[in-house]
Amino acid sequence: MSYFKNKALGLASTGLRWTDNNMERFANLESLPEPLNCRQGCHYCCYNQPMVTPPEALFIGHHVEQTFSDKDQKELIVKIKKILKTTNGKKPDEIAMMRHDLPCIFLQDGMCMVYKVRPAVCRTCCSTSADHCKSIFESRNHRARLRCYEQVREILKTVHLHLVDRCRKMGCQSDFLYIAEAI
Repeated sequence: MSYFKNKALGLASTGLRWTDNNMERFANLESLPEPLNCRQGCHYCCYNQPMVTPPEALFIGHHVEQTFSDKDQKELIVKIKKILKTTNGKKPDEIAMMRHDLPCIFLQDGMCMVYKVRPAVCRTCCSTSADHCKSIFESRNHRARLRCYEQVREILKTVHLHLVDRCRKMGCQSDFLYIAEAI
């Protein structure tokens, strides 16, 4: 494995572990007016095209190479091609408006196929009401906001800034990419 790939995989692993640790600390604060209500298997936020940093994409791609069967990898490629064809030439706000037709490439039967290596945006996409998320999703109200804490957004912002900064310092690509493009 190349030096840069190893470095990027380590960077992603460290960043995602930091994200998890900070999310756990935040979720366990006794002063929270409402607890976080997200959990594995709740998939309303998975009907989006998450933006990932290059190290996160590499980390997920490495996981796919190591753990997905040839059949699963081929099915993933079909999903990716479909999404890329659908989103080609579209602006980010247009893509966001199509979310009901664009489940994440890793969503299968309501579950995340890469849950343990999911990107920071997915680790921090949390709400205080799963029912509210379901209501927003079913209403197709693309402008509605989830009930979440600003501190959680700051955790995401911090880890993303760190990953992007480290990529730049390494002389690597640092632009955010939609997950389908990245993988």
